[in-house]
Amino acid sequence: MSRRSVPLFDRLPEIYRVRDAEQSPPDQLKAYLGAVEDVFGALHDDVAQRYEDLFIDTCADWVVPYIADLLGTSHLKGDSRTLRADVADTIALRRRKGTLGAIERLAVNLTGWACRAVEMRENLGWTQHLNHQRPDAGGLPPYSDARLTTLGHRITPRGGTVPIRAPAALALLGTPFDTFAYTADVKPHLVNGSVDHARHINLPDLVVFLWRLAAYRLRLVRPLAKGATDLGAATPVGLARFCIRLDLHPLDLPVILFNTSRPGFLQADGGTPLTEPDAVPGPLLDARLTSGSEAGHPEDYIAVGFFDDAATPPTGFDLADTGLNLFLPLSGQPVFSTTDWRFRGDNLCAWETGLRRPLADGEIVIDGRIGRLLIGVGNAAQRDALVDAAGTTARVYASFTYGASGPVGAHPISRAPVDGLSGLTVRHASAMPGGPSLQSQLGGLDTATQPVLVQIDDSLVHELDLSAIPGTVVDGGFALQLAQSLTIRAADGHRPIIMLRRPLAFRPVDASAATIVGPAVRFEGVMIAPAASGYPAGAPLVSRAAVTSLAFVGCTLFPGGHSLRNGTRAPMQPALGLRNGYGFIAPADEAAFVPTPHIVLQRCITGALAIDERYRLDLQDCIVDADRGLAIGNPVDPANGWSCALDFSGLTVFGHVRTAAVGGSGGIFTQPFSVLDNQHGCLKFCSFRDGANRLPANHFCVRAPDAAQRFTAVRFNAPGYGQLAFGADLRIRTVGPGDDAMGAFGFLLEAHKWINLNTRLAEFMPIGIRPLTVPIT
Repeated sequence: MSRRSVPLFDRLPEIYRVRDAEQSPPDQLKAYLGAVEDVFGALHDDVAQRYEDLFIDTCADWVVPYIADLLGTSHLKGDSRTLRADVADTIALRRRKGTLGAIERLAVNLTGWACRAVEMRENLGWTQHLNHQRPDAGGLPPYSDARLTTLGHRITPRGGTVPIRAPAALALLGTPFDTFAYTADVKPHLVNGSVDHARHINLPDLVVFLWRLAAYRLRLVRPLAKGATDLGAATPVGLARFCIRLDLHPLDLPVILFNTSRPGFLQADGGTPLTEPDAVPGPLLDARLTSGSEAGHPEDYIAVGFFDDAATPPTGFDLADTGLNLFLPLSGQPVFSTTDWRFRGDNLCAWETGLRRPLADGEIVIDGRIGRLLIGVGNAAQRDALVDAAGTTARVYASFTYGASGPVGAHPISRAPVDGLSGLTVRHASAMPGGPSLQSQLGGLDTATQPVLVQIDDSLVHELDLSAIPGTVVDGGFALQLAQSLTIRAADGHRPIIMLRRPLAFRPVDASAATIVGPAVRFEGVMIAPAASGYPAGAPLVSRAAVTSLAFVGCTLFPGGHSLRNGTRAPMQPALGLRNGYGFIAPADEAAFVPTPHIVLQRCITGALAIDERYRLDLQDCIVDADRGLAIGNPVDPANGWSCALDFSGLTVFGHVRTAAVGGSGGIFTQPFSVLDNQHGCLKFCSFRDGANRLPANHFCVRAPDAAQRFTAVRFNAPGYGQLAFGADLRIRTVGPGDDAMGAFGFLLEAHKWINLNTRLAEFMPIGIRPLTVPIT
């Protein structure tokens, strides 16, 4: 219970409190004053809030529009942070009206996205007047010379010749940082009444480029070593003798590497410099992170450091503000004392067959499109410092950044601390050397006397095999026996991976003792995936849930279907396979089990959900991916059976749905949707595929192909996975719940962000200037 703001009873003299405890029944005066404290405390809090309401930073949400009225600011709609930031910066932005720095700050306030404002007239090709020549603008040879900006980055002069021998400069061609000259683009920016979100180079155009994808940085992962190749004793001087191959993703998935976001206006010098090309949360550009290039800036993308591998657990993982960090063992620092690390962006898809250019000693080659590294070293001592003798276990750690549409699925986000909480047992797990394993921390759950919370304190891989935990052999299989509720969560800023050797299964110690209030199981912020080898083929990740509730919050139940490095698609992986009977062998146990298990997924990415009718399923802001197969259905008879009753709010489903009953809003269903009981329940603000649907009453719903469904990406692990594309029907993007988008990402209120931004840009533009908004990611 929260502490009362005015504890009247605690302010009484001690003699009265002692006597009150001695009464029969005790604490009569305390109970009496408790009722007074509730009312008096509410009045006290209200008076205190009146003072806080005088300031935009601390006022209640309902006060924000009233402060906006005092400033003469028109009202917007959206999330509280956006509205508060808009009002807070009103005066500052008005004073800077007409500057690009103000435009960028305005865009970040209203969207939360990284941005870059560009006047398109600067990209127009022009011919110098012979009477007014400007040699500083590219008029003197060599025409490919570049001038320095205030931060030291070189750009092509206006009207200058394209530097075809500068790959790092050419990498910016067509990007928001393109400084090359173009002819005027006079095409209209409206297509059928809608903005085309394209870059038009013309005198009146001012373009605001936006990076919509969020960049998430994994603090520490252990790369997968794929071998250390001896290039031969006859290697020329300066070239690498050994090359070490590393895949960054712990599950051996190709991952597109992103850079971190470093907005210019947030710098400490008080100025408002514009966003720089190497400080935006977008994919790494090969040429920009290559050493030795005049326009390349590898220091803005990658950093190499050393960690103390003698400590237990290892320490010294200090992150630089770059998208990629590589940590080498401190014990090997002497053998690298003369190494001058150089970097190169290149294609490593077929690294077994060699590179186009030889690998130099001390060179690190990065393929940001698939998340691979190649490290060149000059001798065996350096090789042994980075990998083991077999070349299959890395002795280095890394931190990398990846992109995603938003906080749906497991991501390294902020979470509240758990230490110091009362009423539960807190256990910590870590895959770092010397740390207690997750498997060991799940022991003794059948004898626990209070709820157990296991916090995973890293972003590494944690192998879990239920058969290796004592007391899990039960009902003809393996299952965690729970005497109390269990929570497994990620620590603040981490995204651990639980790699299963066999499916997860849960049951109470005593079936007759299971009541409405427990035991329950909850996962938070973790990725659950099957082992690469030895996992039963076709088995779901969770096969039994004989508990009051099974909840996944901000988790990824590995759905498969991701793109492989050869372009093909990986097989799908079912997530839940829960049947009637709850896995009990003895009929008496099944009869004694009272609860109806409640399966809850909030902001999760998951594979197919095969759940029988004696459960309840609740999905909130989730993606369910079965490609074209059965996404939600019956585990026994997928073709003709029906799943349990479904409730949802904000849902994107790739696959068929067959459910006994349904109710919800904000869903996007790419395959036929069938409901057994279509006389009850209601669906609102949903998008369905045109075809053999069996629906209950539905309101404000649309159907394809009349309302086209389009996504940026439909394969798991792609940066824009599940994100609605601008080719999607306008009703799907703007007429969902709360007048925003349908689907799993509707809670991001992106439609409101676009409307708010365009509203403010129209107010900020001088006469004759046309603002255009262009998404980059």
